[in-house]
Amino acid sequence: MKALRLFVPLVLLSVALPAQDSLVNFRDIAFRSEFEKSAFARYFNTKQFDPFSLFMASGQSLNETDIRNAQEKFNGQVSLLNSEKILAKKNDKKVKLIYDDVHAAFLRKYELENRFEDIFKNGFYNCVSASALYAMVFDQLKIPYVIKEKPTHVYLIAYPAAERIIVETTTPAGGSLAINQQFKQSYVKILRDQKVISANEYSAGNVNALFDKFYFGDDKNITLTELVGIQYSNEGIYHSQNKNHAEALTQFQKSYLFYPSERVANMLLASAHELFRDRESKDSVHAATLGLMSRFGKYGITSDMIKGEYANVIQDLLFNRSQAEKLRIYHRILMSSVSSKGLRDDLDFFFNYENGRLLYNQARYKDALPFFEKCLELQPGNQDGTRILIACVAESSKNKVNSEIIRLLEEYSAKHPILLENNIYNEMLGAAYLIEMRNMFSTGNPAQGEKFKGLFEAFQVKHSEVAFNHYLIGDAYSAAAVYYFKKGNTPKARTILNKGLSISPNNYELTTRKNMIN
Repeated sequence: MKALRLFVPLVLLSVALPAQDSLVNFRDIAFRSEFEKSAFARYFNTKQFDPFSLFMASGQSLNETDIRNAQEKFNGQVSLLNSEKILAKKNDKKVKLIYDDVHAAFLRKYELENRFEDIFKNGFYNCVSASALYAMVFDQLKIPYVIKEKPTHVYLIAYPAAERIIVETTTPAGGSLAINQQFKQSYVKILRDQKVISANEYSAGNVNALFDKFYFGDDKNITLTELVGIQYSNEGIYHSQNKNHAEALTQFQKSYLFYPSERVANMLLASAHELFRDRESKDSVHAATLGLMSRFGKYGITSDMIKGEYANVIQDLLFNRSQAEKLRIYHRILMSSVSSKGLRDDLDFFFNYENGRLLYNQARYKDALPFFEKCLELQPGNQDGTRILIACVAESSKNKVNSEIIRLLEEYSAKHPILLENNIYNEMLGAAYLIEMRNMFSTGNPAQGEKFKGLFEAFQVKHSEVAFNHYLIGDAYSAAAVYYFKKGNTPKARTILNKGLSISPNNYELTTRKNMIN
């Protein structure tokens, strides 16, 4: 199987909310503060959109008291603007007045790498944070607007159906973020590998032009909710440029929840590619990563890649390092992260089969049995699993009394009827019936002897193609015939011998016994 070459490690799980999209689930997300966790929960659980909290949530510099004070300052400034004297002005003058007032109150210095909280911490801003600020002001003042996204920049248009007043928070050249060349190359290469960009287009194209084309596409209107996603995308890129790829991935996941676009999805993959070069440990993060990657089927990640990589993990942890417990933890996390039931079943089969195989090779047959039973539950027709389970049953039964062997064999075949399609198994069960028949008649227990005689004969009719052991047939039917002969019931003894010979023609012991009583 082809092994996976891209990996996206996840951070630890921390909130149980319903999934919004199959690509990113809430359980994948690690929140950096209780405030952020609470802001997400309010929006995704109750659909209460609190943009101020959501934009503040990405920061780490302000505590909850600081955030509360910042919101009071914001609301107070909007209240000053919400006057008839201002709102009665013509649209262009009104927007200009509001723009100047907000800028003077909050915005001191443009900086490229910026978070919304910085506006209230030190007055620093960029086009994303400032556009969010103006959008919230316009919302409260009921001024219609749209948010425009273009390469490396966002801005507002007030009264888009009328005057279309552009609200620029910084120069367009400044942009929302200057993305470095390494990230652009990685992003474009992934699109080429996915065949989104053809090999010819990749060879002939300029990386910057291809990045702009596929990263942004055409300028378009976005919502304030999607602007929250852009802020988290920027967070991801900040961390990526600092080579903190695990944290970058976390921020891209948050971004995708608010802005589930092809662009953000590909950023997840680009971040994953960078991260793989830094992390190869087969730990819980690696397991959750593999589970996450299994959801990227439309982006070129196949089930065979996931299964191939998991096979490598099993080989490393179980066979190379003898770390069965670590593999068990890995498997549990992986299974909780994979959304496809079919793939989960395949991975679960691998886990149980390889654990069982290791124990079988160590002659720990009893310990191996539960693993192979699980294999048969997952893939009832799997011949290798069936074969080794039967071998384990046979080996683990060697020191048991025959009645216990019968009980075990009957229990296994009741749970796994597929076993009765295997003639090796049928021969084992038939032999156990014959031995018990012999034992019962030999010890003077004809009722039980007849019971097991009936069980064997009914079983033999169902499985007539099985070559049951002729010596055991001879012993069992001879023991029954001897019992009845000693009791003076020669006709019964003769009938039993004839029945045995019908099953095992020319059986030496049965023929000899029959000649003796004729």
